[in-house]
Amino acid sequence: MINDKDYLRILLFSLIMFLITLGALVLPIIAGPDAEGLISTLMFFLTFILFWVTVAIFLSWEGKGESIEKLGLEWDNKTIPHIMIGAIVGILASGLVFIFAAFFGGDLRPVAEITGDLIVAEVIITAPVAFFEELTYRGYLMTRMEGLFGKELAIVSSAIIFSLLHFAWWTRLSGSELYLILIFTFNMFLGGVVLGYGYYLSGRKLWVPIAFHFTWNIIAYILFPSFTRDPVTNPGIFQIEWGVTTIPGFLFGLSLFYLLLNEIKRRKK
Repeated sequence: MINDKDYLRILLFSLIMFLITLGALVLPIIAGPDAEGLISTLMFFLTFILFWVTVAIFLSWEGKGESIEKLGLEWDNKTIPHIMIGAIVGILASGLVFIFAAFFGGDLRPVAEITGDLIVAEVIITAPVAFFEELTYRGYLMTRMEGLFGKELAIVSSAIIFSLLHFAWWTRLSGSELYLILIFTFNMFLGGVVLGYGYYLSGRKLWVPIAFHFTWNIIAYILFPSFTRDPVTNPGIFQIEWGVTTIPGFLFGLSLFYLLLNEIKRRKK
């Protein structure tokens, strides 16, 4: 039975996610230039601890005795295949965006900059991002919205919040670049939809979206320049997550999820 507390929990949870994200953006600036790098690094990892703690507190508030593992982190005989599918689809989907940039003149990271240190650093950064964001936005927020709005609207609603709470990415942009903010926010929304369907198509497991999220980000951060920090030509077209070529990449990934995960279900019948 749905009551006002269910709506309150979703609103409060979303507000806390906003405050955590805002804190990670603002506190390094307040710390000043001398401490900004250190505080930024500390806030990066603290953010994910706070994500985990917030989910645990809200599960306790619900009073159903549900563990975090039950949000889709159970390890069973499907887990490895799910990770493989999510990783393969993430590589192919982001690879399509890479192909657009490579063949039609988009900016890519120079090969000389793709070092072992860069790859290790990006793995260290990307792994917690993929894990904790999927736990937070798909594992908890989306499933709680499902109880209020149904599955389809829950996917859309949680994707909207997911996209809006990526505001830290475009704070360096000026007002004249509003079109980039709009494209980026839509791309984040579409990515959230893909991740949400990956969760449901895999039988309410987080391993598919986690693996997709991880491999997509690895391709984005290693093969493309770090926009907005680095100058990029035509970011609204070719830059991954900022350009319109990201849209077919995500749609391709969604199509692959439908084909692969539904084929697995069909074979098990």
